[in-house]
Parts: sequence; structure tokens; C-alpha cells
Amino acid sequence: MFDINGEYANRKGKYTVLAIDGPIMSVRYADGTHADLKVSIQERIWENIVAEQEVAAAKSNKRKLRRADAGKATVGHYIKIVSIPLGEELMFPGWEARVVMVHNTSETEQIKRGDRLIYFAQEAQTFFAVATVTGDAFKADPKKYTFVIDAPNANFCQIDIDAETGKLESGVLLDKIELESCPDFAAKPVLPEAFCPISEDDFELLSEALTEVSEEEEENALIEEDFDEEEDE
Repeated sequence: MFDINGEYANRKGKYTVLAIDGPIMSVRYADGTHADLKVSIQERIWENIVAEQEVAAAKSNKRKLRRADAGKATVGHYIKIVSIPLGEELMFPGWEARVVMVHNTSETEQIKRGDRLIYFAQEAQTFFAVATVTGDAFKADPKKYTFVIDAPNANFCQIDIDAETGKLESGVLLDKIELESCPDFAAKPVLPEAFCPISEDDFELLSEALTEVSEEEEENALIEEDFDEEEDE
């Protein structure tokens, strides 16, 4: 994988490969310092860094495509309210199957492919995920997705999770965000599984904040994993 005089990087910074002797390679960092590193560990770290770059590029392209699609058709922006007991993990009806229930008749007519969602945990008063509706509504037994409602079937839409905090404690608290399009959101009672329309500006504000948290958590997890491996060298 590594070539003499090739430039690569690890969590300490960029480096140039000076020599490779079996499982060990000598490198020079950008600041002029030298080090002998295990090739196998540096391969994994470099692969992680390249993967991160590819994911970042894919997300960027995804956003550009969505903006282009938004110019062609009207995209709805909503806060999707769910019930998660305080202290629980992100496990609630529909989440693992990546579906949302669209039970209300008026909402069934509103929610459509391409609409964007910000997930909000009612009990914790926290925003924690960004999603896109990827399919038109279909009927299914709510119990299939662990919903408990008094109805033999309901309408559902498939979704794609664009960003998530992984845990509620890392989410964005409602009282830290000012929603101009629904300033009384905190005051008025809301029902779990409801959709609350918000403006595109409010959506982008929340989406940016949650995406930053999501990417930071992913990066920290990889850094911790790579650091542990480097400590073994």
C-alpha cells in the first residue's frame, strides 16, 4: 500500500515514507520529526482516513443533489415527534426498519417522497436526527414496526437517515434553538408521531447542528480506535 516518498497521514498529521523494512516503515512528518511506525497499523489508519474523506464527499454530493431536486419540486420540511423514555437508547417504533408512520389523514396527503424530517424526542425535548422520505406511503400492520395503535393497518413511508447523534445526550436541546417558523413549538402540546411543519431555514439550522454532532462523534470514535492501535506500537 505504501510507496517510498509517498505522502500519507495519520491522526498526528501528514507524513512522507522514507523507507520500508518489513513490518516497519520510517517516516518524516510535515513538522520535520521522524518516526518508525508499524505498517499494518498505519494501513488501517490511512484506510479509515480515506473512507472518511469518501463519506464526506458523498454527503456533500447528496446535499447538492437534494438542493437541485428542491428546485424542481416543492420539498416539505417537518419536525417528526417521537416518544423515547428518558435515559433510553434510540430504540422506538419504526426506527430500526427506517419507516415513519403517517397515521393522520391530512398528513398522509402531505408527506411525500423527498420531504425532509428532523427527529424530536418529546420527553427529552431534544432534536437528534435528520432524515429524508425516500418512498411514497404504503399500508402495513403497525405491529410489524412495533407501533401500538388501535388499528389493523396504517400508512408508512420509508426513510433514509442522513445524520444522527447516536444518543439523546448529544442532541440539540429545544431551548438552545430559536425556531422562527414555529416559535410556540415548546409551549403548545404535541402528540408523538405527529409532523410539525417548519421553514427550510429552520430545518437547515437544525440539520447543520445535528450533522456536525454526528460527524464529530464518528471522527472521535475512529480517532480513539486508531489511538489505541498506535499506543500498541
